[in-house]
Amino acid sequence: MRRYASFTSFAVFGAGLIGIPIARELRTRGASVLVLTRPGCCPVTARQKLHPGIEVFEVDYNDSVAVAQALRGHGVEVVISTVSVAEVTVQNELATAAKAAGVELFAPSEFGVGAAEHLGSINLPFARFYAGFYIETIPALTGFKVNGKINIVGYGNKPCSFTASCDVAGSFVAHVLISLSPEELFNRTFRLQGDRSTLADLAAAFGTPVEYVEEVPGRMSEVWTRMQMAAECGVASTGWDVRQWGEGEEYAGCTNYLWAGHEWMTIEAFYGL
Repeated sequence: MRRYASFTSFAVFGAGLIGIPIARELRTRGASVLVLTRPGCCPVTARQKLHPGIEVFEVDYNDSVAVAQALRGHGVEVVISTVSVAEVTVQNELATAAKAAGVELFAPSEFGVGAAEHLGSINLPFARFYAGFYIETIPALTGFKVNGKINIVGYGNKPCSFTASCDVAGSFVAHVLISLSPEELFNRTFRLQGDRSTLADLAAAFGTPVEYVEEVPGRMSEVWTRMQMAAECGVASTGWDVRQWGEGEEYAGCTNYLWAGHEWMTIEAFYGL
């Protein structure tokens, strides 16, 4: 039997685009927050963006014993992973360490392939947050920042969910993790959506032509090309159900209501279109 109705102690793995605002918002809302980073991966500039009441602890993510000791020593109830989506093995190891430390809930990185299956296998409840593409990544995702065009791999005609990171990390994640009871969080998927568009329709929004390409131009070309290929299959919609390989009964943005009164950032508003 829990002594309280909601969680109050959190650990965030990673101090980047998503990790920092999540940690900051949790602390602002009165929670105890521990940020765990790899040695040397949280420079002074990153630490300055965190709330002064947040402790930063450096640990080798591959050292499960050290990770478990850190979590147990700080009485962490909920772990939020913001590690790279490519680090599936690392995320699973963090989950195993969290389970050993007595953590009650694990929130994996979105698109963490196999995360839910692993969490189920070790009997550690999860809370998954699906946000689609972050709105601020559009210029890189489409190669727009390279040639001023919307570069598309495939047809670009499948609807995609777009959500601003400030909406996801800055408030929604912290809001539901603190305000909802454990029973309302356990093994639940939160499907968010700030805006919805096909990649091809972005060209009209930005007033620029479509360029059909074999790979997205620019830095991290392989990553963005892979993301577009996923979108081509429809999985970039937060309503996508992998089990039935199509839009599910839990539609894109169906949990936006949990943040009552919030005006979600749109693509047009973000870029002043």
